[in-house]
Amino acid sequence: MIIKNALQKIEGIVRGLKIKDIDERLLSYSTIVTLLNRIEEVAKNQRIPNYIIYRSDLLESCEALCELDDNKGHDDGQHLGRALSAIAKLRSYQCFNVDNHHI
Repeated sequence: MIIKNALQKIEGIVRGLKIKDIDERLLSYSTIVTLLNRIEEVAKNQRIPNYIIYRSDLLESCEALCELDDNKGHDDGQHLGRALSAIAKLRSYQCFNVDNHHI
């Protein structure tokens, strides 16, 4: 698996959450979790800085969007923004640095 491609797919899934009902959001969430688990497996022998933090941020936002967690006073748009920000951080040089490495 190419991590850059997986993160692009996750971003597309997250962007699509805004137009989905709760059942579709739950299916999307399970796909996101599966992709993140696979990313983790691919990268397990590498020290990836900040991965756990950014992964947690992404999942927390997605869980709120899927009504699996308290929305903490934020609306769906804010959670979508936080999730997209977490994906950008996962792609950044502070984590996987996907634009400069082929992983």
